[in-house]
Amino acid sequence: MSWISETSFATGGTMADGEVVGTDVIVTPDFSKGWQEILSAGDDSLEVADQVVNLSKLPYGMAFSPVNWVWMKYLMAVTDSTDGAVKTHTFAVRNTILSYKMEWAKRHTTNHVLTLAGNFVKSATLSFSKATSEGSEGLLNVALECVAKTSTRGSSVTTLTAGNIVSTPFQYHMAKITIDDVETVEVNNGEMTIGLGISEDDSRYCNSTLDVNIGEPIPGVFRVSGRFNVNIKDKTQYDQWDSGSDIGTTLTTGTASAGGATTLTDSGEGWSVDAYAGKNVEITSGTGAGQVRNVISNTSEILTVNTAWTTNPDATSVYKVVKVCTLLFDRDGTGNDQVLFTFSKFRMHGAVAPTRLDGVTNVDIVWTAKGFAQLVARDAITAY
Repeated sequence: MSWISETSFATGGTMADGEVVGTDVIVTPDFSKGWQEILSAGDDSLEVADQVVNLSKLPYGMAFSPVNWVWMKYLMAVTDSTDGAVKTHTFAVRNTILSYKMEWAKRHTTNHVLTLAGNFVKSATLSFSKATSEGSEGLLNVALECVAKTSTRGSSVTTLTAGNIVSTPFQYHMAKITIDDVETVEVNNGEMTIGLGISEDDSRYCNSTLDVNIGEPIPGVFRVSGRFNVNIKDKTQYDQWDSGSDIGTTLTTGTASAGGATTLTDSGEGWSVDAYAGKNVEITSGTGAGQVRNVISNTSEILTVNTAWTTNPDATSVYKVVKVCTLLFDRDGTGNDQVLFTFSKFRMHGAVAPTRLDGVTNVDIVWTAKGFAQLVARDAITAY
C-alpha cells in the first residue's frame, strides 16, 4: 500500500512520488453498492420488480505500525521547518481536509490492484502496549477510519521513488506520559483517538455531477480522547479525577497589560527567564477568553507562545500559566526522532481502580482534551 497527497479533492496524483508511512499494513474494506428497489403498483407478483444501482459506499479501515508521523497531516495541517539535520513538523487544527490517492495491491493469481482516489481520514487511534518479546507486541499501532470517493481496478502498481520506502517502526519503550508535569512510569498500555467529526453522508447531494459518489467531506467537531492503563501506588489518580477540574496546577495568574500576535505581556511581573517554557497559558476571561497556547519562552514579563493567538490578548485579558499533560514517543532518546503531544484542558472521566486481592492494582485513566496546545514531530524528513 502506498499513497500520495492530492492537490485538491479526488484529483489523484503521480504515484511514483507516493510514500509508505507504516509496516504491517492491513486494509479492511466495507465497500458496498446501494441498490434502489423499483416496485410495481397493482402487480399480482409479491416480488420486487427491479433494482437499480444507487450510491457507491467505499469506507475502509487501515491499520499499520507507523515509521514516521506523515500520516498525521491527513488529520491536521502541518508546517515544516528545519534546524540543521533535524526537521520539525508542527501540526494545527484546520477546517478543511487533505485527501490522498492510494494504490492497494492484493495477492491473486492475476495481479489485482485497486486505485482509490478522494480518500480522507475520519479518525485515527494510536495505541501502544508493553511487550513480552513475542510476535509484534510492543510496536505502536495506528488504526485509521477512512473513506474513498472512487475505486478503479488494475493489474500493476507504480514503482516508488527511492527513499520513500522506510521500514523501522516505533516501539512501546519509546512512550512517555506526564500528567500535571509528573511522569507516569508504570504504564501498561494506552490509546489516543483523534476524530474530525466527519459524516460522509453530509457530502452526498442530488447533483448529476457527483452521481453515485460523495463530494468533498466537511469536518465537524475536532475531538481528542484516550485511555492510559497505569499501576497505582496511591490515590493521586483518584484525587485528580475527583476534583472535577481540568488537570493542570496553576503556576501563576494575572491580568495582561498588553499582547501581540504570539505574546502576552504582564508588566512588572519579574519572572525568571524561561521559567514557564513548556507550560500552557490559558486566557480565562476578557479579550481572547478560552484560548490555550504553549509557552516556548519567557522574559521577566513577556510570555512568547508557539502559535499565533486567534484574538490577541490586551489589558482586559485574565490569564493563568499551568502545568501540562503530555504524551511523547521518542525513537532513540536523542529527541531528534520523536513526536510530542501537549494537551490543552486535559480532563479525567474515569480513574477509580477496582479491588484486587493479589498482584499489582492498575486502573484505566479515561480522558478527553480540548485539543493540543502543541503537537510537534521531529525527524530527518524535510517536508511532510
